[in-house]
Amino acid sequence: MSERWGVRLAGVARRELRYVRQQLTGLGERNSSQRLELRQIAKATAAAVLAWLIADRLLARETVWFAPATAVIMVHATVYRTVTNGLRRVGAVATGVFLAGSIGHLLGLNALSLVLVVPPALIAARWHRMGRHGSDVATTAVLMLSFGAASQERYLAGYVVATAVGALCGAGVNALIWPPLYLRRPFRALRGQGREAAALLESMAAGLKQRCDLSSLPEWEKRAAELDARLVQTREAITAGVESRRYNLRRSRHPAEGDHALLLSAMSQAGVHVHAIVRALAHIEQQPDVDTATGWISVHFARDYAELLDTLAAALVRVIPPTRDDSDTAHLLSQAREKAEAIHRQMTTEIRAGEVERPQGWAASGSLLTEAERILALLTRLTTPTETPPAGPATP
Repeated sequence: MSERWGVRLAGVARRELRYVRQQLTGLGERNSSQRLELRQIAKATAAAVLAWLIADRLLARETVWFAPATAVIMVHATVYRTVTNGLRRVGAVATGVFLAGSIGHLLGLNALSLVLVVPPALIAARWHRMGRHGSDVATTAVLMLSFGAASQERYLAGYVVATAVGALCGAGVNALIWPPLYLRRPFRALRGQGREAAALLESMAAGLKQRCDLSSLPEWEKRAAELDARLVQTREAITAGVESRRYNLRRSRHPAEGDHALLLSAMSQAGVHVHAIVRALAHIEQQPDVDTATGWISVHFARDYAELLDTLAAALVRVIPPTRDDSDTAHLLSQAREKAEAIHRQMTTEIRAGEVERPQGWAASGSLLTEAERILALLTRLTTPTETPPAGPATP
């Protein structure tokens, strides 16, 4: 037992050391997330100090600490989030103070005052405009009653003012001192999504070239599922990129590079078709009446289809960012179109002549080809010139 725990602890230690090394390496890279986090930590510290200095001059000593505490939590990843959450925080605190002051002034702290304060506080907390700061309404009201401060108007007013000072300091520091603007993050996420899908297509192509070797099917299914999780992260990165421009003073120097929604939609649809290819291969592999996939699809079809997948994978990597004049991508798509048409003609000829080599797998072969053609059509639409070019990489 002790040896097993030793192995587990050693594994945990290695993972933690690897994480620390990654963070330290990131600090040395320009525009890395680690540098951004370090910058935000420094800004939160500055906001807390500034809030303390201002509140110490304006307010009673017992309420001063609310200002730096609020300032720290107001330095968010985007200026927009800082502003909106600051307003919500101040509104929630003011509402809680009003409820506590109204009831506490008359009844003080007792069971009846809690009965009268908690329900309306929780109702106000559920107002959608409060966001994640809705809980501050109830906690503020109960804390004011518990501290016995509900009947002290000066303390209640100081609490609200200190919260407002902290929110203003946090918003001011985050908006004026290098406000975060995520120019590259959406593009990197989209490019990573395309590369993962392309790598999966290449892996399946390699298996098909080896006489329809489907032994890696469990891995393909796992990687296809990971595409969905990565798509969620990609969508979040794009949302953060759009949000980071709102109320940001730096956006005038870095105009928007276009709408990433088109690329996100394309990557989402490509993932659906890649999933379908994996499911079709899984259906072939699960058939009880054949020992290998070659019992359902011919070696000739598998070889040609693998070449088609390789070509689509190469195009999928190059298509982000799409450009109006990319001869290499156009050539790859032309090759893929020719390969797909050749496979389609061969299948049609065999069916008409009654010479289908693997009749039991005809439907599966057709499904595989259809999904590949859908990916091809998707990439073709993505590279077709439009009036507004899709988003490309930005240089901050």
